[in-house]
Amino acid sequence: MTKLRAIFAALDQRQPILARLGWVMLIIVVFCLMAAMIDGRTIKGVSVWVKPAKFAASFVAWFWTMAWAWGVLAPTARNSWVARIVLWGSVLAAISEQAWILFRAALGQPSHFATDRLGEIAYRLMGLGAMTLVFLAFVLGLLVLLRGDQQQPKNWRLAVGLGLVISGILGGITGATISSVTTPYVGGTMTDAANFAPFFWSRDGGDLRAAHFLAVHAMQALPALVLVMRSVTPAAVGLAACVWVALTAGAYAAAFAGMSLSP
Repeated sequence: MTKLRAIFAALDQRQPILARLGWVMLIIVVFCLMAAMIDGRTIKGVSVWVKPAKFAASFVAWFWTMAWAWGVLAPTARNSWVARIVLWGSVLAAISEQAWILFRAALGQPSHFATDRLGEIAYRLMGLGAMTLVFLAFVLGLLVLLRGDQQQPKNWRLAVGLGLVISGILGGITGATISSVTTPYVGGTMTDAANFAPFFWSRDGGDLRAAHFLAVHAMQALPALVLVMRSVTPAAVGLAACVWVALTAGAYAAAFAGMSLSP
């Protein structure tokens, strides 16, 4: 418990706005889970509160990872105009997206692929916000790679920077693909009712959400490798990055082939 408190204190010290936004998103997760227990309404066979809970949980990981990455920047880079754009652009995009998803859940209406006029307009704006988020993660990754704190180990700077860059690029590609084909499903039953929580990926067809999940979590996977294997070399980090890209590409191809990645 003491170690956890130290980690959260370090997050707050590195980038307090992002760290505290992560806590807000965690509160939203708890709220949505409680709401799901008393609200019987469903969309595609699952509680209306599943979507906002999943997005909020993703934002918890997203913002705490970005907050930690802030501490990998050189001191002068942390307060640069580029860093400020990354910070406030990410905050505004995430809050807008999460607020809309919560609002639609409260109405019992889908926030994604909505058929009503307001829902269609908002979905396009959400797509713009999502692309903004992944682009800014990519920019933060470049900033870490180009203006990282030279006092910190090279393998650590490389893992954090590459993780963010990969999440930015592949997260954008996979997210844009889901939007362009207007569904994450490729064949199979287009419902989440029979799928396993918490991801609800299709069990009888392809599902692009699996590739999107791998894409956006590269920012946690590569740093985790360095934390677990402290003696890993920069070359090994580069190899791990290539493996993660290959896994994401494999999941992407499997989805279009109609192959399920769920048990």
